[in-house]
Amino acid sequence: MAHHTGPLARGRRTTLPAAALAAALTAGATGCGAVGQALGTSVDRYSAACALLVDGSGSGVPAPEGFDAEAKLHSTLPDFLQDLDCRTLAFAPITGASQFSSCQAEGVDLDPDADSTLDRDDVRAAQRAVAEGVATELLDCARTTESGSDVLGALSRVADSAPEDGEAFHILVVSDFIQSNLEPGLTEQDLTTPESRAALIDLLAEQGRVPSLADAVVYPAGYGMWFSRDPEDYADFDAFWTELLEGRADADVDDAYRR
Repeated sequence: MAHHTGPLARGRRTTLPAAALAAALTAGATGCGAVGQALGTSVDRYSAACALLVDGSGSGVPAPEGFDAEAKLHSTLPDFLQDLDCRTLAFAPITGASQFSSCQAEGVDLDPDADSTLDRDDVRAAQRAVAEGVATELLDCARTTESGSDVLGALSRVADSAPEDGEAFHILVVSDFIQSNLEPGLTEQDLTTPESRAALIDLLAEQGRVPSLADAVVYPAGYGMWFSRDPEDYADFDAFWTELLEGRADADVDDAYRR
């Protein structure tokens, strides 16, 4: 990656292409050039902690066979990051064994310290582009490693990145939420009654598979697309995840990006 080799012009905002901005920010992190100096106190900085889960299972193939995880990722992530003013973005893959998957990605600072001559909106846009590239690479890894879909494991894995001060933690989950590492799989489970759903959730809790998501807001994208072919099945599926996420995991669920 290219490094900035000379001082940036003083006394004016500098607009650079996204790739050049990313290089400049990297240079600052290693001590090169003027980049890395904190902005003045007059600049409002983002503070929201965010996370992204990407589903590498076979159901994420392009439509109509799947919910098209890659297209869903690119159509929702930019809006999610911008709408919520995300400062940090953590990542976790959804694979057959999400908690222990070898696929991993370092978190991205979406509003990093930078020289005051750089345009703050350009810096943020450049970092959002970096985050989208990281997410695409993580999805590619998830697709080529452990098959399957362990949504709960991915939620447990990313929960470690939640703020410790009780501030909201925003989690975008690009998945159809077909928890496949059950016996039998979720599509074969009896989800038709409150009792049958509670029994399955009790079993998952006994196995330590229900994540602790207090103060988290979960934003599904691609949710239930397999079940959407049958309204009755979808209602049971939706009731299961609502009872699990909101009733047991203590999360809030926001449908803003469910499309």
